Amino acid sequence: MATAFSNRITALRKERGLSQKEVAMSLGVSQALLSHYEKGVRECGLEFVVRCAEYFGVTTDYLLGKDESKYGTYNALLGEYGKTLYQDKNCKLDLSTILICLSAFAERFSTMDSKFGDKLLWGAAISEYKIVVSSINAGRFTPSCVDVPIKWDDKMFQNLVDAVYQGLFYSTYALPAAKIRNDKLPPFANTLVTAVEDYVTKIASSYASEEE
Repeated sequence: MATAFSNRITALRKERGLSQKEVAMSLGVSQALLSHYEKGVRECGLEFVVRCAEYFGVTTDYLLGKDESKYGTYNALLGEYGKTLYQDKNCKLDLSTILICLSAFAERFSTMDSKFGDKLLWGAAISEYKIVVSSINAGRFTPSCVDVPIKWDDKMFQNLVDAVYQGLFYSTYALPAAKIRNDKLPPFANTLVTAVEDYVTKIASSYASEEE
């Protein structure tokens, strides 16, 4: 019977466009054995789980079905509160929701071109960084809430961050099409989508009323 582990290593392999033969060779097992692991026919040892986590760049908790976060990002942001928010259908749109949303979206980026996927991941990471810096400047956070030194008051560095962010996406070559993902987003993502669309609608309505 298929397990969370077998389902997830299969999904990760297919997301990256890899064959069983390629993955098996990289992980030091036969293609037949990997096929058994993917089908849930055989159970692997802990050492193989760790090897898979390192190869695919995800956490062992994700592979074992203990965590919905591939990289441990949005749960790590807020600890137990983050896990609760993942299931909360009535969550409010606040800074915590936005940070977790960005992390969740970043984990679902899957493209035909790995370089473009990297751009999306860095874009999401820089977006989160900019939100934290803006919140510190606005007095909603203090610099001490960040465990590592942060250059929140270095304007030259922040201008560089903005330039790097712009440079990620404003390139001359055509962007490749993304792979389709049919999995549902968690409730907090729907909170963000609804809030943004409502906000934009209100702005558009105010412009329309001013023109009349």
